Amino acid sequence: MEIVFGADVPVREKSFGTQIRPGNTRRQALLSANAPDGLSFAVNRTEWLGGDETNTTPRHNHPFQQIRWAETGRVNIAPGQDICPGDIAYVPRAAWYGPQLRDQGISVTLQFGFNGEKQHGTPYWDGFQAEAMERLRARGTFEGGYYYETDPQTNERRRLDGVDALYQEQYMLATGKPFVVEPEAYNDAILMHIDAFDYDESVPRVAIKRLGCFYDHPGSNGDIRLNQLRLSAGGSHNLGDERAQIGWTLTDGLEVDGKVYPASTYFYIPRDEATTFGSVSTTELLLFEMPRLD
Repeated sequence: MEIVFGADVPVREKSFGTQIRPGNTRRQALLSANAPDGLSFAVNRTEWLGGDETNTTPRHNHPFQQIRWAETGRVNIAPGQDICPGDIAYVPRAAWYGPQLRDQGISVTLQFGFNGEKQHGTPYWDGFQAEAMERLRARGTFEGGYYYETDPQTNERRRLDGVDALYQEQYMLATGKPFVVEPEAYNDAILMHIDAFDYDESVPRVAIKRLGCFYDHPGSNGDIRLNQLRLSAGGSHNLGDERAQIGWTLTDGLEVDGKVYPASTYFYIPRDEATTFGSVSTTELLLFEMPRLD
């Protein structure tokens, strides 16, 4: 199990105008892994800035899945659609969203996929990033969140989402094959108002809000399960070893192996590892049970 306390993670500021997306952010890279079963994920906490540093994206989609939680502020995900403070948006694989204008609030984002859908982490995917960017810039330009290049044979100008262009180039470098994005099964991002869900306390001192279960992958284990867990003082919850689990605490008091953790503690429990959560006081946390492809 990997546990990270958010206050211990350095904040990195993205240089304005030098990245794929316009704008600036203050970001913490909290957790990431590439698991043996092909699961790759990253958890980031991002402060969205206003004024000249406002972050914008075009309407776009990605080959990976996303969970976005608004810690503070209203975090924009599409025109007229904001993730309210304390709420969650689930963005299915290949679902379209945006354009976004993010100029306030703090959000925590979990992005994940299998077998190249999410290309993140050292030493593998990050090792291709510099060369991929160099090759892309030699052929075209990044403008307004898009990537533009001209086909040398047809002389037609092609436009791609900037992140998708990077993924295509990295995948080709890594595998020698073109990157294929599966068609979307869900049309839009799904916004959830967590306070509107009821807790189910079928076990004494353990209550669960089951926020959603979404099948972007086939098979009986292909779903992502979104939950909020509340443990009363002295309560305990056994997390099985059949799925990888990722989440973070919303309040103080979580106890694991005799150690007590505060709010804004982030954790990753790999598949095939069983863990028991306890609590020294009433504590709440978000808990996401990851898909399996087998």
